[in-house]
Amino acid sequence: MTRSNFSGCLLLAIAVLTGGASPAQKTTGATVDVGVARVDITPEGPIRLSGYGWMRKTESEGVLQRLGAKALAFGSDAQGPSVLITVDLAGIPANITAKVAERLARKAGVDPARLAICASHTHSGPDVGNSHNMYSDPPLPVDQLGRIALFLDSLTPKLERVALAALQDRRPARVAWGIGEVGFALNRRVIKDGKWAGHGKVPEGPVDHALPVLSVTGPDGKVRAILTSYACHGTTLFDDINQTHGDWIGEAQRLIEVNHPGAIALVTAGCGGDADPNRRGKLEYATQHGQSIADEVERLLATSLSPLTVPPVGRLRKIELPFDHVPDVKELIALAKEEGAKGHNAGVHLERVVRGMALPTSLTYPIQTWTFGNKLAMVFLGGEVVADYSLR
Repeated sequence: MTRSNFSGCLLLAIAVLTGGASPAQKTTGATVDVGVARVDITPEGPIRLSGYGWMRKTESEGVLQRLGAKALAFGSDAQGPSVLITVDLAGIPANITAKVAERLARKAGVDPARLAICASHTHSGPDVGNSHNMYSDPPLPVDQLGRIALFLDSLTPKLERVALAALQDRRPARVAWGIGEVGFALNRRVIKDGKWAGHGKVPEGPVDHALPVLSVTGPDGKVRAILTSYACHGTTLFDDINQTHGDWIGEAQRLIEVNHPGAIALVTAGCGGDADPNRRGKLEYATQHGQSIADEVERLLATSLSPLTVPPVGRLRKIELPFDHVPDVKELIALAKEEGAKGHNAGVHLERVVRGMALPTSLTYPIQTWTFGNKLAMVFLGGEVVADYSLR
């Protein structure tokens, strides 16, 4: 989650605004200033991976696929630049987003509402402080925590650097978009007696198979960048593969870039908090899922996409979501004895009570939008947002 009190994913949804252009319209010669850049964020050595924290018992054992941060910068300085960054990580901590926003505002005049950082939600990337590793019993050794801390410390300057490089790269480009569809996401929300009962395969559950695609091409017609989003977890690979990898998202990016040498592909997770890939557990499945994304991108690029002729305008608002119930001290003591995340969180709050600090009674939640005139709206929501949101 970007601008909240804890870490997680920033999810991207794309929707047509009422009165906007349809994807069937032909592109025009109008251009928008766009820059694109990338930076490698692969950990330099072993590190605890995010996802399956209780099952992975050791630090990572090598790199199967390198990880990156990529940036798209829209608009001129006079218009007010906007920067979208994607990261091959399970999430992006709020404090890092805040630091990057502060630096870009000071150095490049980027309004915080015009900065969006989206995570791929791969479960085979380095821990960013939001995984089950943080709840392990016994706690992680200091040297392992130190390597996570050092990785996080190196992330802010890298994200600043890729954003500034994209801003420096801005030049006239044709921007267009369309919506396709792929079908490998499967709902995993098991409901029994009206309550959540764990994860499993739920074919009848809600999924969002839409694949919004935004293309950036030069005046010569060559593709410079592709941005796309799909509502599905990056959980093709299980805990037995304890090596760094971008999962299906990384494969989709790689295969799109194979199809368009010199271009940069940015792929992020949509509202897929309750969706897993339908086929899981093997590297070949990650490639198959990535191939389905790349193939649908190619099909869409061969159609008449809807042109975008103005850069985005960003808006950001934080709302307070009150908690339904705040436990008292006796409840916290009982909860702290439980294993896993619930017990860990209860212990943290019990310590707050001992230190004389008040327990939080609400969550500060960020809602961000980008609008490209009346043709396209992007909605950015923190956390593992479920498909029900985008479908509604």
